[in-house]
Amino acid sequence: MDLSETGGSTVIDDTTAAVAVFFPARQAWRHSVERFLVVGVDTVAGANLAATFADHHHVSTWAPVVGYDIAHCDALDPALSPAQLIQHAQADCILYCGAAARSAWEPETKSLTNDEMVADAQVWAQACAAAQVQLVMISSDAVFSGPWMFHEENSHGLCFSYQSQALRAAESHICENCPDALIIRTNVFGWSAAGEETGWVETLLRTVETKRFVEQDHVRHATPILATDLAEIVRRACQEKLSGVYHVAGAERVSPLSFTQRLADQFELPWLAMRRETSLMEVPQDFSEGECSLQTKKIRKELCVAMPLLSEGLARLREQAENGFREKLGCHRRPERSPQTAPAAGRMLRAAAR
Repeated sequence: MDLSETGGSTVIDDTTAAVAVFFPARQAWRHSVERFLVVGVDTVAGANLAATFADHHHVSTWAPVVGYDIAHCDALDPALSPAQLIQHAQADCILYCGAAARSAWEPETKSLTNDEMVADAQVWAQACAAAQVQLVMISSDAVFSGPWMFHEENSHGLCFSYQSQALRAAESHICENCPDALIIRTNVFGWSAAGEETGWVETLLRTVETKRFVEQDHVRHATPILATDLAEIVRRACQEKLSGVYHVAGAERVSPLSFTQRLADQFELPWLAMRRETSLMEVPQDFSEGECSLQTKKIRKELCVAMPLLSEGLARLREQAENGFREKLGCHRRPERSPQTAPAAGRMLRAAAR
């Protein structure tokens, strides 16, 4: 669908409400999966996956720096190599949340999506292949661009920025080394284990509360999903032993501007919008600056699930701020170093692997 058909307004993929009866062909994982190693709990996706999976399974976690302690999870030494981590965790499945798992709307994501991210993905893929454990990679919707909306898994609407090509290269290493791997493309939001100072949602709320002005991009669009909603769907996918590439996203297509306004409304924060020029001379082509909304028909058919509305995700986000969920992420503790130091830690990890 071309953007000109909607005028760039909020669009709901109404097909997400249709729950189809479908009997998919599953890939044969080696046995029942009960022990998980979540790699990258310094990301929103990784921290929330770990917290959600820990309610049902034995979960070990790894981050490039110490200080990320998710409730009911075993935090492993950042200095260990991937092979050592897999052995220590006795993992049946690796949930890999590298830089590609970060929302493309997070300010730091562009700088972290680079050749080092690709090399790290290759190292983990090779370690999983050698240990014969299942691998699940959380990847990004930013492999795509406009003008079409709701990209399918094999969409030709690709973004050719350096960062988007790096994302596709990381996915390729996963597929080449682990043919039965599961790759989930998404755009997540949620509470961060890094705490108030560096979390993206936390920063947005603090900015609106102190400045009242909502200064966000109104051109780029995506289909964001709450990280815990993503985690429940990924858990179902693991139970059903899915493999291949799937899109998991929210049912509503929104811009960062619209998202922030609705986030502020959910938390009852007054805001003022800045007047903006709405006309475009050309389609945006840079990383995550265009149309990254995802079509989720494939995963909905496989699992017979509907994707959540943004309003539902934001309501649950507000509940998590009040029901103690954030304490499970260890948000009251501060990591010894900020997430921006992750590339250096990645180099240490690859050296340990050698």
